[in-house]
Amino acid sequence: MIATIFRLSWLHLKRDRTALALTFLLPVVFFSIFVTLFGAMDAGKANPINTIVLVEDNGALGKNFADALSKNPELRIIALDGSRVSDSGGRDEALASVRTGIATAAIIIPQGFSDALANGRTPRVEVLADTANVVAVRAIDGLLQAQAFAARMLSVKGLGAAAVDSGPAITGPLGVDVVDVLGTESKRPSVAFFAAGIGVMFLLFSISGRSSILIEERDSGILERLLASQLTMTALLFGHWLFLVLIGFIQVTIMFIWGSIAFGLDLWTPNHLTGFVAMTLVSAAGAAGFGLLLAALCHTRAQLTSIAIIVVLIMSALGGTIVPRFLMPESVQRIGLITFNAWAVDGYQKVFWYEAALSQLWPQLAVLAGLALGFLVTARLLALRWERV
Repeated sequence: MIATIFRLSWLHLKRDRTALALTFLLPVVFFSIFVTLFGAMDAGKANPINTIVLVEDNGALGKNFADALSKNPELRIIALDGSRVSDSGGRDEALASVRTGIATAAIIIPQGFSDALANGRTPRVEVLADTANVVAVRAIDGLLQAQAFAARMLSVKGLGAAAVDSGPAITGPLGVDVVDVLGTESKRPSVAFFAAGIGVMFLLFSISGRSSILIEERDSGILERLLASQLTMTALLFGHWLFLVLIGFIQVTIMFIWGSIAFGLDLWTPNHLTGFVAMTLVSAAGAAGFGLLLAALCHTRAQLTSIAIIVVLIMSALGGTIVPRFLMPESVQRIGLITFNAWAVDGYQKVFWYEAALSQLWPQLAVLAGLALGFLVTARLLALRWERV
């Protein structure tokens, strides 16, 4: 009997090809994705950091220090006014670039840097940074310390041994003053990231599950009776879509309100609230269209559940829901832009971290609205086969 039960269980699993693939192939797929995302770390590789180098010091050592930084392969220098290393006139532009996310940091070589370096004192450098990217800020600090050490050695060689013996001693490492140009005590960037990422992922899961009502209506014969009345398939899908949009909007809103109450997420400013409502509407609209597309594509509820799990988890991994996209290789970041999640999470991050106005959200809003429309149109085309039954 035990052998018979074992055989029946295997035949049942074998007949459900989707469940079979989910059992054995999904772990391999996720393993491959995460190796692709983080395998470069084994070789010590990291994405170049988008950085602005600004020189306010008039001395030669300060300018040489900035030139050396601009040639460092671990930094991707963002030019101001067409030059890789800018003068003091670009401070406001550098600050704006960091605040809008164009640059991760701006390294400013202040007045007196050359004099301090030449006379053995500890020179200081100012770093305007988006401290939400802790990895990048610490990497920049390390690069600055290494470059300062190299600059000191060159300075010592230029002075000669006798001058060094009689001159001031070299003291300490480079002083780095990190200025967080985005954060305040009320900001919780990690809360905003997780609220957006987890909210979008579970929005896709829940909406996909509720979309199975289309399959249930078809299997129970309700769909046939509805279509025999004055109701069209287009109206039926649109009605289901509106309901799913409302459910999705409420679901994400509850998560963000909880984040505000329990974890200090700054939700209630006019700018944040306006951006949140706009992003949540288009995100819920896109998720509802995605759910209906899957429901129209699948033949059974079990098939819908299995495919939804696979697709949503893969999109979440590539789209920055599980880990921030700036930690991924640049090629994977570009691939991630084909996913729904990447645009939704980027939009929420713009609102809650970069303080973007509603007008600055147009790329994310346009893409998500376009995806919602594309999903709905495709679902309607797939549903044509149900009208022929």
